[in-house]
Amino acid sequence: MFNLKNLAIAATADMPVRDASGEAQFNEKGEPLTITLQSPGTKEFQKAKHAADERNSTRVFSRMQGKSESKQSADDKNIERAEFLAAVTASFNGGAGLDGKKGFELFKATYADIEIGHIADDAEKFLGDRGNFKKPSPTV
Repeated sequence: MFNLKNLAIAATADMPVRDASGEAQFNEKGEPLTITLQSPGTKEFQKAKHAADERNSTRVFSRMQGKSESKQSADDKNIERAEFLAAVTASFNGGAGLDGKKGFELFKATYADIEIGHIADDAEKFLGDRGNFKKPSPTV
């Protein structure tokens, strides 16, 4: 019998960092800049998604009840997206940085920066395709 768990996706995958025109970026040593993302098949991803869904549900219910404070500004929406993406980011690789920040703060600041918003856009697209997390085929 075929074990369906053989179809499981990897826990993480590396997304190439690209410029706005889609060109892969490299550091001064010629090494690729990548971002390691948690896959949709991980508890980290599910926890971050659940938190985002809870915020959205609460906002929708508040709006249905006529509470004006439940409206979300464009800045708030951008920050929430950045927080979700930062929560599912394991690392930036190749020496990519921003204003001396590290870890979660680096991830969040990068994804929140609208001038480099294509990086957050790319991360969302990458996370949306489980095929990006396909495990390598075993060698026979």
